[in-house]
Amino acid sequence: MKILLFTLLMVFMTGLNPIQAQKDSNVFPFEYKKVQLENGFTAYLIDAGGPGQIAYLTVVRTGSRDEWEPGRSGYAHFFEHMMFRGTEKYPDFDAVTTPIGADMNAFTGSDLTAYYLVTANDSLEQLIDLESDRFMNLDYSEADFRTEAGAILGEFNQGRANPFMFLYEKLRDTAFDQHTYKHTTIGFEQDVRQMPEGFEYSRSFFKRYYRPENCVLLISGDFDLQKAEELIRKYYGPWEPGYVAPEIQPEPRQTVPRQAEVEFPGRTLPTISINYKGPAWSATDRLTVAATVLGEVAFGENSEVYRRLVLQEQKAQTIFADFEPLRDPYLLDISAMVNSEDDLEPVTREILATVEKYREELCDEQRLADTISALRYGFLNQLETARGTAFALLNYVVNTGGIEAVEDYYQTLQTITPDDLREAARTYLVEETRTTVTLLPAKEGR
Repeated sequence: MKILLFTLLMVFMTGLNPIQAQKDSNVFPFEYKKVQLENGFTAYLIDAGGPGQIAYLTVVRTGSRDEWEPGRSGYAHFFEHMMFRGTEKYPDFDAVTTPIGADMNAFTGSDLTAYYLVTANDSLEQLIDLESDRFMNLDYSEADFRTEAGAILGEFNQGRANPFMFLYEKLRDTAFDQHTYKHTTIGFEQDVRQMPEGFEYSRSFFKRYYRPENCVLLISGDFDLQKAEELIRKYYGPWEPGYVAPEIQPEPRQTVPRQAEVEFPGRTLPTISINYKGPAWSATDRLTVAATVLGEVAFGENSEVYRRLVLQEQKAQTIFADFEPLRDPYLLDISAMVNSEDDLEPVTREILATVEKYREELCDEQRLADTISALRYGFLNQLETARGTAFALLNYVVNTGGIEAVEDYYQTLQTITPDDLREAARTYLVEETRTTVTLLPAKEGR
């Protein structure tokens, strides 16, 4: 493993590629093959080491973002559960995956639903048969549907024990008026409660979104790429296209700052979340990439404000920024969990002062260079395993439908300057697009 890390590090430092078949690559070091079927299905076969092992990741480019019909939020997450219900050919999914020792799971986000399995490479054909079958032929009764919908309501209620669920529900609902980012992945509470009555709608959702044109498969690890391509064409070829794009309304430009407060019915530390409307994801737009770097430079664990408020003055338990763009324009989030309500105002002032500083001043060049190196090395670290390699490419698949943009992204990243960071701050960290939400414990708990 150390040899692999050293080799990949040399790739980043020298620009040389140890796999000659990828001569046009200076970032992603592994040989891969793109398989494009006539029905629109895309697969990337990646020779990523991991002796004797494969990772099998299917990305459905549908998440809570795609739930545009009123009263129907939560269905992307619903299918994360339902996809394990089985088919006529394989009625018991676990009965197939358990004997081969597959590590498997699924997750849903704003822009995707993803399913992965990691197992020995001698199970490749079994996996391709199993996965293609459930994506084409998922079958469930209304009774099964109601059972799973009830389980999701239980998951929703369980999530109410997490104060951050209250915070981000309120944040999204306050920050967005029309775009579907207004609701969280699990959905609005009233929609989740009504879900047991949505059996026929669920069939429509699956028929529109679980189509070959909307799914991308990543197989990484130790396997025969040519044999895998033959199997993919055999098993996925019959899948009929039919994807219907969601009718998502763009969010109008926010023109005045917004503010809200939410109480958590229990004990929690006060938390302030300050957000600005950001750009949609792009691998080549300099300001978009610079905005991502800005979040780490200004508010990361090595930042001046973090050291002062968390380590020195101990006014905050933690400060973190999430400036990662989504498929459509989303939020640049700066959050701080503070030790007492008395700390909310001074911590908020410090955050806003830091925002203003980066709008006015150029950041330290060495700090920027170190941050860019850390981001690149973080990507490199993910490539140690077959699963890590597939997951390292996930963001590019979700936003572009392929993995090729990884090269564009890191080429753009390498050219970001202090001027770019300041321009990103001036463009996106503006008062009129700011939404601030404060989370407090319930009054009786104070």
